[in-house]
Amino acid sequence: MSKIVSLPMTAMIAIVSVLTCCPTGAAAEELPDDPDELGALRAEVESLQQREAAYHRRLAELEARIALIERIEVPPLFSIEADEASELRGAYAAPSQLAIPDDPALAFFRNQDLAQAFARTGQDQSSPVAGRASDEPERRSPAPSDAVVEVAQEQRGRFGDRLGFDLGLGYSHFDNARISLNGFLALDAIFLGTISIDQIKSDVFTADPTIRYGVSDRLFVDANLPFLYRASNFRSGGAGGSASALVESTVHDEGFGDFSIGASYRLLAETTRQPDVVVSARVKFPTGRHPFGVEFVEVENSEGNLQVPESLATGNGVYGASLGVAVLKTLDPLVVFGNLSYFRNFSRDFSDIDENVGDLPGRVDIGDAWQFGVGLAFALNDKSSISMSYSQRLVERTRLTPDGQDQRVVVGSQANVAIANFGATFSLSPRLALVTNVGIGLTDDSPDMSIAIRLPFRF
Repeated sequence: MSKIVSLPMTAMIAIVSVLTCCPTGAAAEELPDDPDELGALRAEVESLQQREAAYHRRLAELEARIALIERIEVPPLFSIEADEASELRGAYAAPSQLAIPDDPALAFFRNQDLAQAFARTGQDQSSPVAGRASDEPERRSPAPSDAVVEVAQEQRGRFGDRLGFDLGLGYSHFDNARISLNGFLALDAIFLGTISIDQIKSDVFTADPTIRYGVSDRLFVDANLPFLYRASNFRSGGAGGSASALVESTVHDEGFGDFSIGASYRLLAETTRQPDVVVSARVKFPTGRHPFGVEFVEVENSEGNLQVPESLATGNGVYGASLGVAVLKTLDPLVVFGNLSYFRNFSRDFSDIDENVGDLPGRVDIGDAWQFGVGLAFALNDKSSISMSYSQRLVERTRLTPDGQDQRVVVGSQANVAIANFGATFSLSPRLALVTNVGIGLTDDSPDMSIAIRLPFRF
């Protein structure tokens, strides 16, 4: 029995249970006297001891892991900054260590769990890292789709691209009619003289290449030199002295336009609270053919009713500069933008400033202009978007100062150009996009319609 007393607690409990169930004498009689049976019993007891030792080891490991988990501090609930989160697509939800129940009735228990978690870490439950930024409103991403990014870059500038090239192709159509009266009004009701109805139709085709270079993620510069082809058709009545007969003449011309260079600086980068704000400046050089001193010639058989210019201008002939600001905010899937620009034209001397035969030297002061525009773009999918915008430019009067004479205003030289634009953008590849636009003129000074296609390429 001394050997039995030294048995582990588990084995002793098993033996006591057996002895309790059986009579004492019978138990004593059933104890084996054979050494082989005693050896088998000892082997079974050793197996039970090994299993108990393994159980205690496993229990100790589990207790150690629980203690380790209890000592670990709760990490902050925000793994990224709010501004960085705004660059993600869709509404951003801060990660949480606790499940968020869908049933509002369980919100009380979730709040209790959160309170206990913050009590363990010493965090303030009302702090911005407490699940969701309290002061930072949830917002959609700033247009992560390729097409909307292209729209944003088209409006604010392509920052970050070291070298890029844009090829623009454009077409504009103008159709104006005017009535010329040469005579006087008798008795306040009868006009005595000549009435001439003139019509001018103009088509302008433009190839507009632009090269740009990104100095940094906030600054880029670009240079532009357009090439224009112009065709103007002039039509008037009075051919051969007949009021019902028409006479017409078409003038064609082509050439390079005015060269310009510009720079854009990203004053404010877009965040969840503020929009992108970009300021830009541009300088224009009179490399195109100017319209001053171009003589008009009478069309044969028009009886003096129709005169057309000898050539058509491809530039305005003066140096210019502009300063503008553009604001853009992305509200996925929308991009909302607006811009305001001021154009300054510097006065310049020319050897001839009128259309009559002979030279009349003088100074030309083209009126300055203000332009503003607003619009929005909507993403259809990851590769395409549509946009609509409105732009208006107000141009002041042009003033001429012939040598030795007083300054005079050119009647009708002021202009109000308002255009409604409808466009679509397609992302063709990671380096190439297609930007299209159709403009509809809303005022007499605006083109009746215009079409523009631009292919921005990133090297």
